[in-house]
Amino acid sequence: MDEKITGSAFWRLRAALKHPDRVRGITFEGTRAGFDKFFKVTNCPFPVLESLVLRFGFGCEPKLPDTFLKGPDVLGLRHLRSLKLYHVSLPSISGFLASATALTDLCLLIDTVSCPSPETSLLACLQGILSLRSLDLSISSSPPDSPSRPSTPENIVTLSKLTRFRYYGCGVLLNTLVSGLSAPSLRDVDILFADTIWPSEVHLSRFINEIEEHYHTAHLVFRGWIFRLSLLTHSEHISHRKPRFTFGPGPSHSDSTESIMKLGSTLSAKFSTVEELRVSFHGMAVNVWENVIPWRRFLQHFPNVKALQTEGANNYRIASTLLQIYENPDGLSLLPALEQIELGKYTFSTHEKSQCEPELAAFEPFVSARRQEGRPVKVFLGPYWSYRG
Repeated sequence: MDEKITGSAFWRLRAALKHPDRVRGITFEGTRAGFDKFFKVTNCPFPVLESLVLRFGFGCEPKLPDTFLKGPDVLGLRHLRSLKLYHVSLPSISGFLASATALTDLCLLIDTVSCPSPETSLLACLQGILSLRSLDLSISSSPPDSPSRPSTPENIVTLSKLTRFRYYGCGVLLNTLVSGLSAPSLRDVDILFADTIWPSEVHLSRFINEIEEHYHTAHLVFRGWIFRLSLLTHSEHISHRKPRFTFGPGPSHSDSTESIMKLGSTLSAKFSTVEELRVSFHGMAVNVWENVIPWRRFLQHFPNVKALQTEGANNYRIASTLLQIYENPDGLSLLPALEQIELGKYTFSTHEKSQCEPELAAFEPFVSARRQEGRPVKVFLGPYWSYRG
């Protein structure tokens, strides 16, 4: 990458490519000059090629030639299963993607998901890759100054075999992508925003709701001004089982309350099956978030939660908030299935037993009110507590 590719290196490459019918994998990274030479010696069919990885240097402005790996044979990529392209522009690779219809794994670090011409958009390229099982997208461009809400395309691209989806980039471009995409078989999802602009709830909600997976546990983690959501299909400790769905908006210090509410609205259908809700605060995050989280409006998205677990939270505030909510006229509709609350240790508390007992006592008015309504709740200390003496 950082050195000139010598003539002797390309001589050896040409010698190896005298038998392109034997080549199953190619990995290449370099400068623009290096790629110009590389493309000259790869303008022939590779009938058994299964894997291709190209990593372009920054500022390389690559464009894959029409004859790359194909020559005159339009079926030259019929065996290509895995494709990874880094630091490329979508217009420069759309033609190549359209030819790689047998892909099962696609990883792209590109500038955008849309193009002036709909025929060269990422959705148009994906329409022909119906065997795709894994899609990993990193988008490098910033969101537009005045983002427009994309209309729903007449024909939704359905990737019925897609089970893994990774996305890192601005929310506006994710909105553009999912407005015309459906992937009902997804089992492994990781979405992370690179900005603070939330995508349209309509398109993202529809995309997520069409995922056929049902989730048992939701884990909401706060770190500084960032929060991240994980959904699991079974009740297991988050460190013992890999989440099936992770969602992380970008820094949201300017509209924290709105971000939490949009999260609830976007994933409301998936939250409706959750039976265990975990809320964790790390470090000083509890001071940042405890006054801005709209608990009453957020918790209404979890009608089937049976177990609530806290970690690093101010348990006195949790107890007070639950009681205030429950005393409202519509408070009985909040967490109607709740059976137990497991308290983790408050970030700024000690391990003294004398301190944990008052925290348990703070929940007694809430527990008593629920008991009177025939909805008993058990409150107890979790394994994060340990006593001295």
